Amino acid sequence: MPEEKFRVNNAPGMWIRTAAEIKPETESKLVPNGQIITKLADSENPDWWKVSTTFEGVEVEGFSKKSLMVPAGQSGGSAESGAGSRLVTKTLSVLARVAPDAHSKYLQALREGAPLFETHGIMTPQRMAHFLAQAMQETGSFTVLRESMSYSVPRMLEIFGVGKHSARVTASQAPALAHNQHALAERVYGAGNPGKASELGNTQPGDGFRYRGNGVLQTTGRGNHRAMGEACGLDFEGDPDLVTVPEHALKPALQEWTNGNLNRAADRDEIVKITRVINGGENGLPERRAFFRKLRPLLES
Repeated sequence: MPEEKFRVNNAPGMWIRTAAEIKPETESKLVPNGQIITKLADSENPDWWKVSTTFEGVEVEGFSKKSLMVPAGQSGGSAESGAGSRLVTKTLSVLARVAPDAHSKYLQALREGAPLFETHGIMTPQRMAHFLAQAMQETGSFTVLRESMSYSVPRMLEIFGVGKHSARVTASQAPALAHNQHALAERVYGAGNPGKASELGNTQPGDGFRYRGNGVLQTTGRGNHRAMGEACGLDFEGDPDLVTVPEHALKPALQEWTNGNLNRAADRDEIVKITRVINGGENGLPERRAFFRKLRPLLES
């Protein structure tokens, strides 16, 4: 088979990895945008190729995502693709300032996320700022992968107490649930709160904890994991940990964004509507507004 030549078409560059999966331990060599790559073979993962290149005088061989390359003779991606890569590059630069402790899994997902952002139409600073404002509030500025259910008694009553949440945790119940993540998750999202459990599609013992908030927009509940998995072609219900694998982390969040028609809301600056779709209420709305006000000018600069 004649050698096929490709060129890296991703502004942040492209990792050549030791295996066809995105994990810190598979990182081998980061090659720059424009680097010429030789395709050696397909791989077991249909989204990846086995490739090789010579970089800094060293022959490098491994696996890379084919979506990050274009034929070597092609002048470049579409104007939209270039814009998407530039926006992602800018986003990473901004997050280095406003979210310096962001988890490496989220940063990796963003670094390789231009094609997904393009697919879902997040191609302007306005839309990206609204998306990031929601994600940062949900994840503690991209530091939280899974929702922590470890609460002190006062904080628990403030969040899940009577008049605060459908769980209506009482002062007498709270001490037994304090810093007991499994028990509190079941009380709030599972059998201890039948209405919420039904809403979330939690049907089995332990579902409250297993399907607690997860990933970029904190997908919650067995039903939501199933629905997002079906939309993304992945088994998030069977393996909730897939939601925070860098290769997939943006997929459920962006699918939720698209399902809610939130680009239109972002264009209209309807942050209350966006928050209600993402959160189911208006929790953390002041923080979401503050994040947006900080992010928008930085992304436009």
